[in-house]
Amino acid sequence: MKLNPEQRAAVVQVNGPLLVLAGAGSGKTRVLTRRIAWLVAEGVDARAILAVTFTNKAAGEMRERLGGLLGDRASGMWIGTFHATCARILRGFAEHVGLGRDFTIFDDDDQRRLVKLIMKELNLADTVTPRAVLSRIDRAKNAGEDPAACAIRDQVDELTALIYPVYAERMARENAVDFNDLLLKVLELFRVPGPGQELSRRFAHVLVDEFQDTNLAQYELIKLLA
Repeated sequence: MKLNPEQRAAVVQVNGPLLVLAGAGSGKTRVLTRRIAWLVAEGVDARAILAVTFTNKAAGEMRERLGGLLGDRASGMWIGTFHATCARILRGFAEHVGLGRDFTIFDDDDQRRLVKLIMKELNLADTVTPRAVLSRIDRAKNAGEDPAACAIRDQVDELTALIYPVYAERMARENAVDFNDLLLKVLELFRVPGPGQELSRRFAHVLVDEFQDTNLAQYELIKLLA
């Protein structure tokens, strides 16, 4: 596998959780992909392996490397960003969290247009920018908090508390989610007895690239999936 002793030790470790600490350019992606290939070679079903990354580019690189190592056996594997993984999960369980399976994912521009419209309707236009409100919504959701119930520290927080309930109601009406909702809706699924149990048993191995960069919601998701 062209691995040094430390890399090989990480690839073939089997008992309990494993954390790899290594600098840039030291072969972390190589270890991650070789570890997956080794697990499959040891008889683990590729569909029971989840690999999560932070960017589409990294996910594509990992998928390409594994295709070269495993061929068709890599096709059933779950490899993707946190958001892509959660979207894939939600398509199968959407009705349990109040969504239709054909739900729409709002990007940054969609969110900004919606918040701008709500601010106009509430006569809040020109007080703060939609981007400032969305930044507070994003920060609260990443911390697992309700954007409408956070501590009021300034005018942006105050306006966010007014805007967010309308924002959430409009999103629900349009069968839409934003990127943060993808994670939060999957976390919500774990509180539903049937889907929660199924998801907790879905993967035998969960591998996370750049684990140190996970926020609280992402960490909770990985902990529950594992």
